[in-house]
Amino acid sequence: MKSKKIYLNLFLASATVFAFSCKKDKKTEDPATTTTTTTETKYALVIDNGAQSIDQGQTISFSAHLVSTSGVVSTPSGISWSSNIGGMAGANFTYASDTTGIISASVDFEGVKYTASVPICVNPLKNTQVFGVVPSAIIWSTNSGPIQLTTVYFGSAPATYAFSSDNSAVASVSSSGNVTFNAAGNARIKVTATINGKANIVYVPVMVVGPPSVPLPVTRVVVSPALGEMFRGETLQLNAKAYNRAGDDVTNTVTFNYTAIQKLEDDEETEMPITVSSTGLVNAKALGGAYVKVTASGVMGQSEIVVNPDTVIIVSPFYTTLGTDFTQMPPVQKTSENFTASTYKVDRTIYKNKSGNYLISIANPSNLQWDIPLTGVAEIDNLFNVVTLSNKTSNGCTATAITGKVGSTFVVAHAGDNAGAAAIMVNP
Repeated sequence: MKSKKIYLNLFLASATVFAFSCKKDKKTEDPATTTTTTTETKYALVIDNGAQSIDQGQTISFSAHLVSTSGVVSTPSGISWSSNIGGMAGANFTYASDTTGIISASVDFEGVKYTASVPICVNPLKNTQVFGVVPSAIIWSTNSGPIQLTTVYFGSAPATYAFSSDNSAVASVSSSGNVTFNAAGNARIKVTATINGKANIVYVPVMVVGPPSVPLPVTRVVVSPALGEMFRGETLQLNAKAYNRAGDDVTNTVTFNYTAIQKLEDDEETEMPITVSSTGLVNAKALGGAYVKVTASGVMGQSEIVVNPDTVIIVSPFYTTLGTDFTQMPPVQKTSENFTASTYKVDRTIYKNKSGNYLISIANPSNLQWDIPLTGVAEIDNLFNVVTLSNKTSNGCTATAITGKVGSTFVVAHAGDNAGAAAIMVNP
């Protein structure tokens, strides 16, 4: 089975996107970008993809362009790409493990070397994500205000969340997930969700940039809302603002171009989840996720849109240990576990208002299937192939540990574009 989307487990990303270069021997407030030059710096290098979140084993192709001081956009040849976590082959990035890092681009143009960087987050397979965090990767500046992290979880088990930063001098986070950007540099926000007594962790990479040294007509595009949660058939109006290097609002002097791009994690969709008009009106068409990229004078901002499900599937038990369960005293041994699936209709109004239980029990789909998450990437699949599934029905299945194998995996119940999962730990 290829990786199915589990809409009780959404993983999202949104950020304002801008990276730039500066002249040699001049101090920059952005440690992620530098320029070596013997002539005048006339351009800024912008990475088109912006902050990104992808699944393990998937490939993303990066591109970049130059923006001149007059706002003219050009695409130079010979752009070089690198990453501080590896995984780059030319402009293509693929990574088999879940981690966070930085993607960097550089190019020599008219005697000047321009560089830029953006954060990348490589997620566990969607089938293995218990909850999501939005945004999942952030590029921001110290003068642009805070960003509230939003946790997304479609499930019936009680959940609590904790937030921390590994570099509070760059980006600090409150106990409720409000991120404040204090200085240029890189940081990583750790979000821990305790769901049904089990801890699950998501990391959000953060890059904080300073003002560009190149006097561009637009240095920052901000799109609001940065996250749009929608249901099929709904509309959402996006609003964009443009700012110059001095922080002045120059919105009325530019033209914004809106483009909808399907999220890489959702590239198995046959239908684009959304459409967006030339004025930023978003229409939700199908389940899934997309970015709306907004461009003004070559500089981009982005909003993430997720079209939520009307139906969710929940697998029980939420978590089990096969082999020896050392969390119980005395330790308990078992070789198999019976799982059941329950299907619920989502009450849109209750969910949006966060006013109570939004899950209404309905019958399971007759075409419900059971699998473990396999992707076709051998390096990843070998990690998850530690159990066999039997007794599959529309209501449940049995997972049995494979003799001699140790590791963790997930059992997935799916029907159409809805799915749910439960975690399995296999011990000796």
